[in-house]
Amino acid sequence: MIFHTLLFAIFVYGCTALSVLKTGITPHKHEKMWFLTTERTSYVIGVMPNSKEVLNLHWGPRIISMNDIEPLTKYPTERSSQDPPITAAHEEFPAFGGLRYGPDVLRTTFENGTRELDLIFESARIVKKNKLTLTLRDREHTGFKVEMYYELDVANDIILRSGKIKATTDETYEILKAQSAAFHIMPPAGNMKRDLISLAGAWSAETQVQRHSVQPGSSHILQSVRGIPSAQAYPYFAIKDSTSDGEHADNDVYFGTIGWSGNWKIEVHTNIEGKVTVTGGMHERDFGYEVKKGRDLELPPFAVGYTSNGLGGARKSLTNHIRDNKDTDLVADPKGVQPVLYNGWEAYDMNVNITNQKRMAKMASEFGADMFVLDDGWFIGRHKDNAGLGDWFVDENKFPEGLKPLADYVHSLNMTFGLWFEPEMVNPNSNLYREHPDWVYHYDERPRYLERDQLVLDITRQDVKEYVMGRVLNITKEVGVDFIKWDMNRPMATVGSAFGKEVWVEHVKAFHEMVGMVKKAGITFETCSSGGGRSDMSILKKSESSWPSDNTRPDARLMIQYGNSLVVPPDMMSSWVTDSPGNDNRTVYPISYRFHVSFMGALGIGSDLNHLSEAELKEYKGWVKIYHDIRHVMQRGNLNWLVAPPHANKETSARETYTAVTQTTNDKQDESVVLAFRQYSAFFFPLPPVKLRDLNKNKEYKVTIWSSSPDKPVFTGKMSGGALMGKGLKLPYLDVPAYGSVVVHLKQV
Repeated sequence: MIFHTLLFAIFVYGCTALSVLKTGITPHKHEKMWFLTTERTSYVIGVMPNSKEVLNLHWGPRIISMNDIEPLTKYPTERSSQDPPITAAHEEFPAFGGLRYGPDVLRTTFENGTRELDLIFESARIVKKNKLTLTLRDREHTGFKVEMYYELDVANDIILRSGKIKATTDETYEILKAQSAAFHIMPPAGNMKRDLISLAGAWSAETQVQRHSVQPGSSHILQSVRGIPSAQAYPYFAIKDSTSDGEHADNDVYFGTIGWSGNWKIEVHTNIEGKVTVTGGMHERDFGYEVKKGRDLELPPFAVGYTSNGLGGARKSLTNHIRDNKDTDLVADPKGVQPVLYNGWEAYDMNVNITNQKRMAKMASEFGADMFVLDDGWFIGRHKDNAGLGDWFVDENKFPEGLKPLADYVHSLNMTFGLWFEPEMVNPNSNLYREHPDWVYHYDERPRYLERDQLVLDITRQDVKEYVMGRVLNITKEVGVDFIKWDMNRPMATVGSAFGKEVWVEHVKAFHEMVGMVKKAGITFETCSSGGGRSDMSILKKSESSWPSDNTRPDARLMIQYGNSLVVPPDMMSSWVTDSPGNDNRTVYPISYRFHVSFMGALGIGSDLNHLSEAELKEYKGWVKIYHDIRHVMQRGNLNWLVAPPHANKETSARETYTAVTQTTNDKQDESVVLAFRQYSAFFFPLPPVKLRDLNKNKEYKVTIWSSSPDKPVFTGKMSGGALMGKGLKLPYLDVPAYGSVVVHLKQV
């Protein structure tokens, strides 16, 4: 599409020597303007000639030529004394000060008591075509510098904003607020309305998609102040045209996510004209940071994008950006597929020992697991969750010869071995706490507030960090651990530290340093915080896996995974099959339904295998075999939701009878997998055909459909891509049964 647009532009405007913008960052030849161009989008920045403020001139569909954007000459005429032009200006980095009454991203106090900033352009530097640094300085305090970093992911239409606040003179600056960026979205055309899409939730109910009406004169705040990104809110926003449920290619979407594993905030402000300003980064609650010469403050990345292809297009851009930009110093095989794992937590809780774990490992290998994970309960003093945390020594009553015999046995079964840790935590009932009660965050005059009977270690202390990581790395090396599930089961509170208010930054830096130490030891890594409480972009780029939720009910997981999939790539979305009934004895989910929901990401098994019959174990083995055959598509393909689950960003209707339908397709569009679900069928009406997407319309596909059994498909045949997308695929197997589901494999012939 872009190629044809460029050809058209060259043909029409060629006689006027039109200079077609190439992808990358292009400076204007005569003006202080920079054109940031991806495959389908443009982002244009300019400097006001006299006053030197840096403004955004365009963000949205790709423009063809520099001539499409007029250079800055002056601010619009002042509407009234109550409406200063600088307030309405689209500043790239609006700081608190002067006649600015809109959103700001930066606040500071100078040594002389001045509490306002006046930032102006100083210099620009382009690095390797896709990276731009713009340096601002305060107009009077010239040693106060802000470096704004722009990096393009051209193929995925992502702009990555980050920055650094620094001092180049001997003056010290007290930073009171420091967010990463501001973005400006022009009003929609005509009478189009807009929605803000956010992700909210709670423990076991993470990433629930919420829709808010974006009205002129309104503001929305999305945030976490728990020391982690949290289950209560996820650092993500999307502003979409409200023409449909957002899952179809008929609306514009501006979207973004913050890569910060601590307190964060996103503000969405809409003025009376309908212009939207989005700011975001580190939260200013209890925040403070001292910047002086040689001591900078780095601002975390804020990745944003624009698409005309609805939430599906936004999902594809963000998830592929994360997959394509892994930290290759830490992730050894960023393009690999994730193993099918077995974790026996739900079988034995903390009552683990060498005998029952070897039995589980043998059974897991027989149905096809690639990895065996030993969860909580393996270390001394750990019989309940009120004791033992921090004492990372193997319980010899449970494992008389340590964990190495178990790991060796697992390896002999051709599986890798994983182990659970919660390194940032300690129980008061532990040897570590009794010996070092000063190692936790605390104030002497305040209670040490417990959650889950545990406290948070002050990992900003070098001695604490060295001790904890010494134990973790010693065990993993001695035992032969291939994988760590890193948990964090409480929020931070009473965060008394030698760093003062800077602790909110320093804890995150220490956490990432610790993760880096694990990764450099060659260990794969899953991020977890009581479920999906710490799965921001920064940790996703350093990890192989993310745990979306402790809730593994398939009906709940459909909604959790829908929201999660807006940011987390499918290969990182750990999706488990567990026992049924779980906590609801009146609801029984078929094995097939549970597996099909878990096929959506990286498959895991958490069932108590002792309670499965021979027939059930055989069915598990059959579904694992099918997943192995299609895993390369499910994990590395592009996930689309053809039908969003109930209550997820759409109005429910009696006419909508599919519970959810997904389609995951590889880049070549020659192989695809459809998962379709029907939770109940009160009136057993026949379902309409499902129209698929992203296939080669002139090619033929072999179609294989499994429903309730992995042993024999319910349908095999051939259809053209055009028919599958235009006429649709009939699924009569879902007409009657409750909790009916199918797996459809499409392979081009």
